[in-house]
Amino acid sequence: MTTLLIRNARTIATLDHADPTQARELHQASLFIRDGCIAALGPADQVPSTADEVIDAQHHLVTPGLINTHHHMYQSLTRAMPAVQNAELFGWLRGLYPIW
Repeated sequence: MTTLLIRNARTIATLDHADPTQARELHQASLFIRDGCIAALGPADQVPSTADEVIDAQHHLVTPGLINTHHHMYQSLTRAMPAVQNAELFGWLRGLYPIW
């Protein structure tokens, strides 16, 4: 069982509501994670104070998610170019780089 404590964050953005304008922002809060799942969240005195790894987030914003934030959305605009549709990777790149 591995644990992670992100403690004393200036702000934790929870995104805990379907309407983002209704989501909570917790200030001077901590986040305790056990085996990759959030086990506790809230004021530092209500969250376990020790863990296998502790990150002091005193001057930081903690946000959830951001999974796969790297993307090449602009490439979707050129994916149907006939000259590169069946090309291998490097041929595809050589054909499209001048356009991008």
